[in-house]
Amino acid sequence: MKDILVIEDDEKMRNGLVEILKDEYHIESAENGQSGLDKLKKKDFDIVLTDLIMPVMGGMEVLREIKHTKPKTSVIIITAFGTIENAVDAIKVGASDYITKPFKIDEIQTKIRKVLAEAEFEKVPQLLDSDVIKAISNPIRKNTLKLLDKSGKLKFTEIKNALKIDDATKLSFHLRILKSYDVIEQDSDKIYMLTPSGKKLMENLKRVDGAA
Repeated sequence: MKDILVIEDDEKMRNGLVEILKDEYHIESAENGQSGLDKLKKKDFDIVLTDLIMPVMGGMEVLREIKHTKPKTSVIIITAFGTIENAVDAIKVGASDYITKPFKIDEIQTKIRKVLAEAEFEKVPQLLDSDVIKAISNPIRKNTLKLLDKSGKLKFTEIKNALKIDDATKLSFHLRILKSYDVIEQDSDKIYMLTPSGKKLMENLKRVDGAA
């Protein structure tokens, strides 16, 4: 069983997350960031779910400390709906993914399974630049790159329709991540395409996929 630490100052939400996950994982919880880091000093966890806004120590500070002291630990940020910029910042610092409040049970379970699978992916011999590995760790981002590699240039709606994504905000978030890693760009007409770095990444990705 994998070990998961839930850091959440809202007692009802914290206990709810523990209840949801306890049948599949070893779960521990903490009521604030400092308490969570104290637990991390004593034990290794596969995933940490941490709220972004908390007293004593906020989620971004927790994330930075985890990435400094235990970089192999995956972190999922819990944030309020509509704070996509905060989520982008968290991914840049090293978070594996984010969930928004209020969230659904199946969303949490799906994201945890995905993050655990991504952790296994990162064990692949590093044909890929470690600075951009996050760009392809998420299926939406990976499929977007594959789509642009195949099609050349696409509009936002064309990407959305091709990937069958109903939530435009979700796609926008992942496109921002790809742009932040300089693997995609937009021309003056707002049409998306791979950058030179993106094309190189795709060449290496094909090598990894071919060796898998």
